[in-house]
Formats: sequence, C-alpha cells, structure tokens
Amino acid sequence: MSYKILVLEDNKLLLATLEEFLSDNGYIIKTAMLGEKALELSYKEDFDLFLLDVKIPDISGFEFLKEMRESGDNTPAIFLTSLRDKESLGIGFELGGDDYIKKPFDLDELLFRVKAVLLRKIDNEKSLKINEHFILDIKRKRLLKDGMDLNINLKDFQLLKLLVRDVGKVVTTEMIVEKLWKNEEANIGSIRVYITNLKKIFGKDLIVNIRGVGYKFEG
Repeated sequence: MSYKILVLEDNKLLLATLEEFLSDNGYIIKTAMLGEKALELSYKEDFDLFLLDVKIPDISGFEFLKEMRESGDNTPAIFLTSLRDKESLGIGFELGGDDYIKKPFDLDELLFRVKAVLLRKIDNEKSLKINEHFILDIKRKRLLKDGMDLNINLKDFQLLKLLVRDVGKVVTTEMIVEKLWKNEEANIGSIRVYITNLKKIFGKDLIVNIRGVGYKFEG
C-alpha cells in the first residue's frame, strides 16, 4: 500500500515542492492552500498523515486539527511552522499533533519525520490491510487471508511487516538485520528462507529480489 498524505500549505512554491518530493518518494499526495479545502478533502477521503502549515489565512493548521480531533479523526499530524515560541508549539501538541518541523527545513529531514510518524501509526494499529485478500493483524502478529489465519512464524511476520510498510521501495538487507535481529547475531541465510516462505504465499511477482541490495514488496 502507498500512504496518502494531505498537505495544507499556502505558499504555492513550497506546496509544489512538497508535492513533487513526497510523490517521488512513493507517497500519494493531496494538496490544499486553504483550510476549507483541506477540510473538504479530509471528509471525502481517508489519509494516513496530515502535513499542516500553521499560518493559513482562513483556517489555521491548529484549527484544522482541532476540528479533526473533535470529529474523532486521529490521523497523525506534523506541523510545518515558522513559529518558534514554546507556547505555540505546546498548543500544537495539546491539539493532538504528533511532530513539528520549523521552516525553513531540509526535505530529507522532513522525510525522516514522515517515516517515523507513519511507523508509529503502524505500530499502534490493530491491523494493516495489504490488499483485498491479505491483512496483517498487528496486535496478534498474524497474517490473515480472507479472514483465515495462515499461522506464519514470527520472523516471517516481522519481515513482511517491514516490506509492506515500505511497499514499492527497496528494503535493504542491513535494514532487515537491524529490525529483525537488533542486538542478536544475524543469520543472513535465514533471510532467504523467510523470503522464500513469503513468496510461497504472495508469489514471486510481489516480492522481488534486488540483487546485492535487498528486497521489495510490489503491492
């Protein structure tokens, strides 16, 4: 799956830059220059993340998120702000913001923050839909196919979760070792076994070997 992000920003150049940069990194981007438009989009579509400029002429990023939270929408939010006083930043967190980045900012830093917030979102979710047939039960660490538990082992589950989280992107062998083994001694040969197990379930077309680099889940 590709994550869908709503960007609320009234600077036309910055908005275009963010849309292009995030799209190039595999995200589905919807944009709004006014808070009213952002609200309209948020009620029509489901988003995985909000990127919110604080200073918007009609409805500020703070006001937008306040309305979202009051409506029961808990979509993670990152504020894009030129505000530097602690009081303003405190307001953002009190309203339910997950992170903020101060303007001007480095695009790579923004990408790191986006990935971190989305990772927390996955970890907090009870389930993660892979496609119309497969669902990852995050809480119980199970893979379900059409509602039936496939009883995969824990390492298979952890690897699949890692691949699905970055669907369409290469997950390097180093990343897999770091996430699956942490402080334990890694067994590189085991990764091939787990990949083979997952290919038996999803097929060779969905899980692709990137020789000498890692693996990619095509989704």
